[in-house]
Amino acid sequence: MYKQKIVDVFRAFIKICEEHDLQYFCHGGTAIGVVRHQGLIPWDDDIDVLMPRPDYEKFLSLFSQLEQDEYELMVPGETPSYYLPFTKMCDKNTTLLEFEHIPCVFGCFVDIFPLDGASGDKEQRAADWLLFRRIANTLMILPKPSKENFIWLFKRLSKFQLRTAIDEISCAFYKKKKYWKTCERLRDIVTRYEYGKAEYVGSYGSQFGVKAFWPKVWFDDVVMMSFEGMEVRVPSGYDKLLTQVYGNYMQLPPEEKRVTHHSVAYRNLKERRSLEEVYQELNKKRKI
Repeated sequence: MYKQKIVDVFRAFIKICEEHDLQYFCHGGTAIGVVRHQGLIPWDDDIDVLMPRPDYEKFLSLFSQLEQDEYELMVPGETPSYYLPFTKMCDKNTTLLEFEHIPCVFGCFVDIFPLDGASGDKEQRAADWLLFRRIANTLMILPKPSKENFIWLFKRLSKFQLRTAIDEISCAFYKKKKYWKTCERLRDIVTRYEYGKAEYVGSYGSQFGVKAFWPKVWFDDVVMMSFEGMEVRVPSGYDKLLTQVYGNYMQLPPEEKRVTHHSVAYRNLKERRSLEEVYQELNKKRKI
């Protein structure tokens, strides 16, 4: 049922893109699913897409004008409890809490990564991504209650994670102001190179590091392929792109690595519950 929910969100996202002439490309494990399985990888638990920065901005601006009440967006810089540097399109009639210590509730989702311009110099791309990642890591820390920051401070110190320990104590105060400032700093990095003029583009918010930066010509054309009974978009250079990120992506991984990678503290696929209701249910389960 969960996989059907995220496929439904994806279908709604594609409809919006088609109606408004917006570009997107399947990304990461979703792109592998398209090419290798013609659908979701059997053990995958999310759907990822890339949107060129101009299309991404248009999508965000028009979404609130759409005549629909089934979906919502989680956008960095708009909700202080949201802890990721990319957008999620979510089903408003479902409930997910990924981490119990981060008080942010949303619904079954599709991850929408902006595809941004990048430096033509490989070392500079690596430096830009590393700076982005270090700043983005604080988004995971800021939404925590201050009490949790102090608890995690000692956890980090016990593991000799000094940089993250410093972030924990720094993020315990003036949370909203620091959240807005952090999002501004991230935006400054990703918009440093104008998309239309850049020869290289990439997904700064991706987990793949410098592997997630590619020649823009790989995205010049689109190939339509089947995914869960739908026709979806992959970039014309998908083979080179996936090889760069994954190596031999057509080979199945060992069985022990065929696992999901998302944390789920709470899930309700029938209705949206408030954060307070979610915590109440979690506390009840602990007492049983």
